[in-house]
This record gives sequence, structure tokens and C-alpha cells, in this order.
Amino acid sequence: MGVAVAVTLIVSTTGREPQSITLDLPRIVVGRGASADVRLPSRAVSDLHAVLHSDKHEVAIVDEGSTNGTRVNGSPLPRGRRKLLRDGDVITVAPFTLRVQVGFARPDPPERTASLARRLLLDALATQSDEAAPPRLVLLTGKEAGAAWMLPPAPARLVVGREPGCDIVLDDRECSKQHAELLRDAEGIVVRDLGSRNTLLVGGQPVRERRLRHGDEVAMGRTVLRYHEPTEALLRSLEVGGDDPPPEMPAEPAPVEPAAVSVPPPAAPEAPAETLSATVSQIEKAAEDGAPLDRAALTSAKPTVSRGNFDWVVLVLAVVVLTVSVSALVLLLAGRR
Repeated sequence: MGVAVAVTLIVSTTGREPQSITLDLPRIVVGRGASADVRLPSRAVSDLHAVLHSDKHEVAIVDEGSTNGTRVNGSPLPRGRRKLLRDGDVITVAPFTLRVQVGFARPDPPERTASLARRLLLDALATQSDEAAPPRLVLLTGKEAGAAWMLPPAPARLVVGREPGCDIVLDDRECSKQHAELLRDAEGIVVRDLGSRNTLLVGGQPVRERRLRHGDEVAMGRTVLRYHEPTEALLRSLEVGGDDPPPEMPAEPAPVEPAAVSVPPPAAPEAPAETLSATVSQIEKAAEDGAPLDRAALTSAKPTVSRGNFDWVVLVLAVVVLTVSVSALVLLLAGRR
């Protein structure tokens, strides 16, 4: 693999100012964990969510089996499948959008990863109408142990020392009049030695200048102060625990049962041909004998017909009755002769 091309990711959330980070790494990890190169502070983002692979020829992205998935230009990215990225493509990871810019640019320093995460977290808190508590220094030694100094918003500068005119006055003869200064910028807090006689210690090590992290202990003379950064503490709390599950999909409506259909009863069976023939024979015999028709017998012998065949049965009977009547009339006239 050749030299990686620089990739700039412009990260934004709804209603907040976009933040950007430029990296020239061959493997750029996007996730919630502390080891991610692009840290996105939300439990909807997996610890290792996706990875961008970059070389001098192309940039591609792979979803590493995240809980809530990844989208590229609005389309779901199948987990584990490599997809090439173009300049201007938009990656969606939970509530964050990352617009891709590919080119040769100067990469940001490593600490930019942490500052980006803090900035995004502050934006998320602001979106929820909430605010993170300001950073502070807490005194660990002496009679006033437990006292705390809140640090003003950036940009700010505070001088720490024994001199009464200092912003933070320490009652310690081993501390210089102006021992150190605290500089607050958008990235956090930097402590700088002002030429103290007993040096400045951070974590037990002498330093001239150091960017503080949550929990760092700063010693000036015999005085020890602990730095508290609530935003960073919250970021660390996001490193433990599982991912938030995907939002539940709305339940599908229950299927509509079809309306009951009234089925007519089956038609009565058609009258057998023998029954109809017997009825006609009875009528003809009565006509020959000149006897009146036995209506009761005819009624009992009436065939049962289906509704569908009723019309043609009636027509046949009418023709038969007419024929018998004509025959009877002819026989009657012939007898009188």
C-alpha cells in the first residue's frame, strides 16, 4: 500500500456548527471508543463503528459490524462490505454526518481527535438544552483541602501563585509568587510554568508546559491540585457499556379479515326423467278415459325442480296439458257422432 492521501471529514449534527478533522492515516477508525481516530460521542455509535482505508489511489469505507449501521449518501452500507468513497460523499453514523474531502492537506495534530470529541459532545448537550459543568481545580492539600476554583470560558488566562494579586492564591511558602498560568482555549486547558523556583509538576513529572487531562494532579511547591474536566469525564463514561439499540419500527397494522360472504344454499336436485314421464302418462290416461284429473295425485307426484330449471319445466307441462286437452276434445266430438 502506498502513502495515504489526506482525508478531511467535516462532522456535523443538526443545528450545530460543523467541525472538521484532517488525517493522513492508511486506516482511520470512526467510533465511540477512546482509540478511535474520529470519536463520535453517542451510545448510538459503536465502539468500533467503521474504518476508512486510504492510500494514494483511493479511499474506501467498511462498516465493522456496528449496531446501528452506516449510510453512504443515504444508502445503507452492508456490514463488512468495502465501498469506495468520492470527494463530497456523505457518511451518516447515528446522529452524525461526515462529509468527505479527499486531497493533499496538512493533517491535524493527534490531540485534535480528543478536542473534536469534546466539541461534538458539547454540541450534543446544547442540542438537548443542557450544558456541561465548567472545568475546575480542586485543592487536595492543606487546611483548605476541598476548595475549588471554576475556570472561566475560553479564551481565558489565570495566574496561580503565592502573590495576593494572582487569580488563584495559594497559601504555600514553597510556591513562587507567580508560579504558573492556566490558559483555556477551545481545546481545553494548558498549564505553563512561569519560571518558578520549585518547578511545575504534572503527574509527578516536571514540565514546562502541558495540556491537562481529566484527573491530572498539578503540584506547585507543597500544594497539589487536581484538574476536573466534566466533559472528558462524560466521554470516558461513554467508553463503557453497550450500544443503544436501533429505534423500534412502528408495528404493522393487523391484517383485515375479509367480510363474510353469504353463500346461497345448494340448488335442489333436478327431477328424475322417470317422474316427469309418469306424470305425463297419468294426464294422458285421464284424458282417454274421460275422467277428471286427480289433483292430489298430481300434486304428490309433482317433481321437485331446481330454481334454475323451473322455467323450462313449466313450459313443458303447459305444452303437455294443451296437447291432452286438444286430444280429449277430439275424442269427445268423435263419440257424439
